[in-house]
Amino acid sequence: MGALRAAQWRHDNAEPADESAYQEAAQHWIESNAESLVGGCDVLIPQRFGGPIGVRQDQFMAKLAEHLRALQEAEQDDINALALLLLQAQAGGPVKSMVPDILGPSDHVGGKLFEIAESMLEEYAEQGVRYDSDMANEP
Repeated sequence: MGALRAAQWRHDNAEPADESAYQEAAQHWIESNAESLVGGCDVLIPQRFGGPIGVRQDQFMAKLAEHLRALQEAEQDDINALALLLLQAQAGGPVKSMVPDILGPSDHVGGKLFEIAESMLEEYAEQGVRYDSDMANEP
């Protein structure tokens, strides 16, 4: 009976598993793949059965368009900034610095583009980390 009580006590007082390494790997996967997504690449994870899962570039563009429509509906868009962006792009001018003016403010270090990309990738982090781990362990 003592062994049973000891086992129950260990179970009741067990510390939760340390998931910090997994959380760090998942965050790294999200951040690195957000960079790929913003850079124009699809982020797809092959599956054993069925097609790949992830975020395609057209889905990312649709999410950006949705964000811009929401800004417009809330009358928070800056149509002058958009017009200036188009003029600068046509003339070959520096347009990268204009993105925050069009997409709005963000607390993310990479701005609203990365914030949106990372939010889309979060649901695939577990599968992505697992796939990357499997690929690293293959002979």
